[in-house]
Amino acid sequence: MTPGLTPRHKLLLGLACAVFASHLLVAGAVKPCFAKTMFGDVVPCVLLVLAILAARHNFSIQRGVLPLFWKLMAAGFVQLLLSEIYWIYYDSAARHSTPSSVLGDVLFLLAHVFFLSAFLLRPHSASAGRNLRLRHFDFALLTLWWLALYAYFALPWQMVVSDLSRYVPANYTLDFVQHLVIILGLLVVCFRETGRWRLFYARYVFAFTLIAVGNLLLNVAISRGIYDSGGFYDTPFHLSLLLFTANALFGPSLQPREDKTPAREIQQSLWTARIAMVAILTLPPIAFLGAVEKGIPGNVASFRLYVIFGALLLLSALVFRKLALLTRELAHLVRLSQASVENLKTVQAQAVHAEKLSALGRLAAGATHEISNPLTAILGYSEILIDLPALSPPDRESAQNIQQQVRRAQGAVDSLRNSLRNPDSAHPIPEAQPVDS
Repeated sequence: MTPGLTPRHKLLLGLACAVFASHLLVAGAVKPCFAKTMFGDVVPCVLLVLAILAARHNFSIQRGVLPLFWKLMAAGFVQLLLSEIYWIYYDSAARHSTPSSVLGDVLFLLAHVFFLSAFLLRPHSASAGRNLRLRHFDFALLTLWWLALYAYFALPWQMVVSDLSRYVPANYTLDFVQHLVIILGLLVVCFRETGRWRLFYARYVFAFTLIAVGNLLLNVAISRGIYDSGGFYDTPFHLSLLLFTANALFGPSLQPREDKTPAREIQQSLWTARIAMVAILTLPPIAFLGAVEKGIPGNVASFRLYVIFGALLLLSALVFRKLALLTRELAHLVRLSQASVENLKTVQAQAVHAEKLSALGRLAAGATHEISNPLTAILGYSEILIDLPALSPPDRESAQNIQQQVRRAQGAVDSLRNSLRNPDSAHPIPEAQPVDS
């Protein structure tokens, strides 16, 4: 049974709903003005603070990679919060200057890289989270790749040539592609899962769909000059933040389960590495297409080439470092394999030696049986000789010596038989003493 929300959870959810309701009230009742714009910028900040507090409550969950998942989600919320704080500065500074929106857009882009990395952990699987050290490199590769795409497609139209008519569509297109990647990945996982996990991923699908559609509508409204900051164009984004808070509050009720597909985690890590490598390989074709694109100013083309070369240098360094770690780990595995082979050879040699000892024991057991019979016969005949009245004293003494030596031999045979039955309780074989001639 799903545990109910604690009073603290209910308070956070109630506050989030109240903030969202206040946004709807202001959006519908207040005409466009500076105060409405500032209020519209503050609302997502408050909602993100509540989402961070809700995610923070899940850091202590010690089940699989869930703590790391929520930390990455909280890092994404922090990036979004910094982005929204910057937009407060942007809107306030826009009254008397022309600020740049680059920092806010970069923070918004990086926030979704954190979200994508969190979902790639597959928190629903109890076997997830292996080889995280190597997957950190995949996260860094994907982050640099998204930044390279932003710096290539959007940044030149803000930093090199101030042309918002080309910067805004490029930036929103990149955001839309990023949201589309997240949504498609979540849909795949959503259809594979059942129960609470399916509902969990479905809420995130809905939230990121709201962000993607809301940004698209906002871009269209800005291009047509009808955007009202703090109005209903911001509602999809604010509703998605409310869903983020609600989903985080139900985090303690989630339990990772064993994956039905064998070696799914290995396949996942391979796919993550392949995606990162494919992302790197897309940069040279992008640079080639940009070089042959018509209507691009020369300084923009040069800036793009610098971006591609710099990105390839950094990405190559990360790939080299990852390959070095993989080589070191492979060498460690080879050493472990060699040690295992040596141990196996030792065990095999011990098994062969034990088998030889066992065969020798069976042979000795048979020999003691075969020796005991003649000794018993010799002892019997010597007793008969001793009982003969016509036997001379020297011969009688010889017969007694024969009995003594036969009994000594029987003692040695009995001691050997006992040692074969119980090696720990073996008795030393008495030394043979010289026979008087």
